[in-house]
Amino acid sequence: MEEFLRKIKLIDNFSISLNTNKNDFVTALRKHADEDDIDNLLSSAFEIFSSSKNIFKGRANHFGFKIRKRKRFFDRQFGFAKAIGNYREKDDKLIVTGQIKSWNNFMYFFLGFAILIYTVFIISFTFNAGSFDDGSYIAIPFIIIHAAFMFGIPYFAMRSGLKKLKRDLEREFHFIVSKNNH
Repeated sequence: MEEFLRKIKLIDNFSISLNTNKNDFVTALRKHADEDDIDNLLSSAFEIFSSSKNIFKGRANHFGFKIRKRKRFFDRQFGFAKAIGNYREKDDKLIVTGQIKSWNNFMYFFLGFAILIYTVFIISFTFNAGSFDDGSYIAIPFIIIHAAFMFGIPYFAMRSGLKKLKRDLEREFHFIVSKNNH
């Protein structure tokens, strides 16, 4: 499944080289990320009402990190994309490597339910149509077009969220290091 998600660009890897050491970076990252369990859907239900100025939510320690962007009012992204990574020092630089995954387990439920509903609609319109004269076959193309939008919009939103998180991680990690060095 992971290979398929990688192929449709819902999972991607990243590597960022920073001019800092591990201890300073972990300390700075912990200041810029609110401690929370990002896998729990209930913990993120009311986070848009939080007054925190931090951009990220999740956990960061000396072994690695698991973070995502904080949800805000009027934010167009779903907030599904999560970054999991670790760090290693090499030649006076810190190499941050990890994986960004935009797919979550809720999508299994959504896709299964949507496939079931659209299958029932198409079958009911197909078998309930008495003949081509009554015009009920005209609904089938509209159902298929609607299904394409219902499956396509979440896919493109997750893909866009992954790209945006990758860009934001690189930008914010460099910002954290430059702010920490001054």
